[in-house]
Amino acid sequence: MDLELRHLRTLCAIADAGSLGRAAVLLKYSQPAMSTQLRRIERLFGEDLFVRTASGVEPTQYGLEVLTQARDILARADAIRRRPAGDGVKAPRVLRLAATNSPVLSGMVVRIRSRRPDLTLT
Repeated sequence: MDLELRHLRTLCAIADAGSLGRAAVLLKYSQPAMSTQLRRIERLFGEDLFVRTASGVEPTQYGLEVLTQARDILARADAIRRRPAGDGVKAPRVLRLAATNSPVLSGMVVRIRSRRPDLTLT
């Protein structure tokens, strides 16, 4: 299994919530699914990232180090997603249509233009 951004989000949610149950609610998982996910992530790292306590879970020392890195990686990934590509100019979107029945094509063109004015139809 490869490390994915969703794994880092899961770890951060668990740390922020302080319990697997509360993290499961935040991420819309069942509590057993959250426990399974944490076990898989910990297996991926090869070490426990959280310890169970009477009130929930707390990150281990290694877990704190991973969380610091995870929050940084997630912030950078979010920044990349928010940044416009290139100079901010979007590439033109062209849709080429072909039909043998012109009444069908004209009705289709009207519907497409009303729903997607950003498209150039040819």
